[in-house]
Amino acid sequence: MTEGFLSRRQFVVGGAALTMAGVLGALTGCTAGGSGAAAGAVPATDGTASASTDPITMVWLPDNSSSDLTASREAIGAAIKAACGREANLLTSTDYNVAIESIASGKAQMALLGPEGYVQANKKNPQVLAAFTNSDEDGGLDGACYYSRICVRKEDADRFKSGSGYSLENIKGASFSFVSATSTSGFKVPSSAIVSEFGLDSSDELLEAGAFFSEVLFGNSHQGSAVNLLSGDADVAAFDDVDVDMYLDLVSGEANTVGAVYKAKDNAEAPFDTVRGKEFVIIAITPVLNSPICFNEGAISADDRTKIVDYFCSDKVANDPQIFVDPDDENAKGIFEKDSEKTCFVKTDDAWYDPIRKLGGAA
Repeated sequence: MTEGFLSRRQFVVGGAALTMAGVLGALTGCTAGGSGAAAGAVPATDGTASASTDPITMVWLPDNSSSDLTASREAIGAAIKAACGREANLLTSTDYNVAIESIASGKAQMALLGPEGYVQANKKNPQVLAAFTNSDEDGGLDGACYYSRICVRKEDADRFKSGSGYSLENIKGASFSFVSATSTSGFKVPSSAIVSEFGLDSSDELLEAGAFFSEVLFGNSHQGSAVNLLSGDADVAAFDDVDVDMYLDLVSGEANTVGAVYKAKDNAEAPFDTVRGKEFVIIAITPVLNSPICFNEGAISADDRTKIVDYFCSDKVANDPQIFVDPDDENAKGIFEKDSEKTCFVKTDDAWYDPIRKLGGAA
């Protein structure tokens, strides 16, 4: 299934397109294989965690912890109860590392993590395993992705042009905002592209102010990183599409392409209320595997896991407008969107996230 994804996705930077497989090879030189479990790590159990009637705790990353997504989280919590009869304790967070540690330690039994956060949680504890994710528009995994974007303010866009397109070559020496060092689309993917573009030894050079960038900021969420850019605190910023586009209007160009211009809505809610009307341009973009909903299999029984996966991958959930919101309804705020009639949750597994491990140089 991974190879199917790689053959259909493209990496685009400065207007040039490469296959994702080619990008991963160029970035890491790795071969396929490996489970991502840390050497010497405690092996996973056989999934026979004792049955319980206690609430199931599901932890959320900062991007999905905002108050305007409360209804979306609660709808997913209600689905957990419908699936296995156990109440859901919805644990929000303000820090990526806290969310990762919560699922790795077993404080939480479930989590919606970004691909890089998932890989790190699995490395901390191999019992943390991906279970399902939101599908592509055809109801499968081949095109199940979102986008990591590197952006600049519209008024500064000419500074980053190269011929008729855009290039990363002029970002050196600028101030840059990442999301978090454990964010896939807000750090791992864009930093890998920059390391490759400039032939750096590692992404460590991007974290120290004055080394590659004049200043390095962290937004602690995708929304925060975008606001760092639009407010003028950073010259360039990395953030994804799925966590910020609800606050934005597409002004010109094709969505999620180099050169596309976006504007913060005139009525945008916090944190974009401070940058309403401000515009940015995408100068580089990369597809990223959709985020997994995962279990700590040592903290929840196999029976409950099966019930939850089967229920979430059913038509009932796929057609629940509280879980998969209508993207054309500006008043609907949700974590997942109903991009087509076939959009649904589909089963996935740990191996599907191996391309993310390869970005870090581990097979």
